[in-house]
Amino acid sequence: MDWNYVGLGSLLVALLLVMVQRTEPKRRRLAALVVIPVLLILRQYAFLKGDLHEESLLAFVIGVVLSFLFWLLIGRYNPVGQDSEVKVIGMDD
Repeated sequence: MDWNYVGLGSLLVALLLVMVQRTEPKRRRLAALVVIPVLLILRQYAFLKGDLHEESLLAFVIGVVLSFLFWLLIGRYNPVGQDSEVKVIGMDD
């Protein structure tokens, strides 16, 4: 089993899923449409590389678990803000 691929793949999957979680609710569908092709490319690379089927599945499961833990520990208590709530502080403020 190639643990380097599992680690890198799980971090990539977790970061992509956290990106979708932390996107504004109005734009979440667009973020998901960007993430899905990246995940498909990662899966295609694993299938073309050879014996990375188990590693890619394990990386996906670990990435989903890490994303869920991020939501459980941080995301629930710090919801994503709306566009109207964001205040930009400039040089005059």
